[in-house]
Amino acid sequence: MGLSTAAEVNDYMKTRSYVEGYAFSAKDVEVFGKIGLPDQKQHPHAYRWYVHTAALSGSKCLALVAGGAGSKPTPAPAKAAAPKKAAPAKPAPAAAAEEEDDDDFWGDDEEQTEEEKAQAAKELEEAKAKAMAKLAKKEANQRSLCNLEIKPWEADQDLKALYAKIKKTVVKDGLKWSEGLKLVDVAFGVQKIICTAVVNQTLSMDAIIEEITEDLFADEVQSMSMTSMSLL
Repeated sequence: MGLSTAAEVNDYMKTRSYVEGYAFSAKDVEVFGKIGLPDQKQHPHAYRWYVHTAALSGSKCLALVAGGAGSKPTPAPAKAAAPKKAAPAKPAPAAAAEEEDDDDFWGDDEEQTEEEKAQAAKELEEAKAKAMAKLAKKEANQRSLCNLEIKPWEADQDLKALYAKIKKTVVKDGLKWSEGLKLVDVAFGVQKIICTAVVNQTLSMDAIIEEITEDLFADEVQSMSMTSMSLL
């Protein structure tokens, strides 16, 4: 599986939520490390997956995602080198005392440098917190429209009643099923349901499909697939 560019990931993620299977895995982290933040307009599917993976994989890349495409984390300020004072070749007792005072002066400067380090660390943590809050807001507002096909086991099944049961049973925060549906002939009198669902980035449509076909409606639904996905 060669996913090394935003374009390749975008094409691959049109009908998927993760690189492999129905859950986040090391493969997502591997591909994540190969590409930068995709352009949201040019590669919307890759962008959706990238933001979701960033939230699941930890805070290392949160500042980059929050900053936008091409952003790089700002390095901590470099420690300024303290100027060195040349010592006299043969210091007199008074000069030695003065040199000792100089040592105390530079010691104070070292303490100030430690304070600067602490301040830089504090600012970095504040930047991380802001990035996480911004990313969480993006996650909450980002939604995808999924086009779905549902095929029953039997030709004489009441598909409208089946779809109504699915909508009533599979209820989740961030999931909204379409009100209407379309019935399309398949073969030998069997029809399939064409419908849509809107999900936010906290949900995986692949996991929902698996739950319907392998658990809740295994005796009534032969197969269910997502034919396409687009960002709203």
